[in-house]
Amino acid sequence: MMEPRHYVDFQLGPRPSPITAALALKVLHGVFGLYPEQYALALPDYPRSFPRLRVFAASREALDRLVTATETHPGYAEGFAKIGRFAYPKAVPEDFSGSWVSYRRYRIPSRKAERKPEGSLRLRRIQAADEGELPYFALRSQSNGQAWRLYVEAQPASAGGPGEPDAYGLATASRPFALPRLP
Repeated sequence: MMEPRHYVDFQLGPRPSPITAALALKVLHGVFGLYPEQYALALPDYPRSFPRLRVFAASREALDRLVTATETHPGYAEGFAKIGRFAYPKAVPEDFSGSWVSYRRYRIPSRKAERKPEGSLRLRRIQAADEGELPYFALRSQSNGQAWRLYVEAQPASAGGPGEPDAYGLATASRPFALPRLP
């Protein structure tokens, strides 16, 4: 279980874009897979596109491990260091009384998951995500090479607490958790 006590921003620049954000998430996803349920992803500028990605962890040591692991990840040499940089890690205030947000993966079923051969659930979910202007990461599966979008939906939450982030650092319907909304 991860308790959001510390965080670090990954500043995308000099020209942040959804493409550079997707590249950054690819590397972070690789590190998150090495240390399951230890890191949570936040989009502090939601719903704007991605000028920065925020990663929460239970300790400063975990954030140091994250930075070190990204430097040794294969994607680092491919451009991770060129698309942005980590800011100085910060602690979540002990007496934090602000708002909380749950960043969740907005599920889009695959074409194979349609219950009916001519079903429209997938199309309706994509349209709803686009109408809601949900930000997304354009990713490519390493197992089958297919391109797909990871939509992220931010939902207000009443309070935080320990959580079990998925491999992308997001909450799921079966394992919800919230992160503090910090400037």
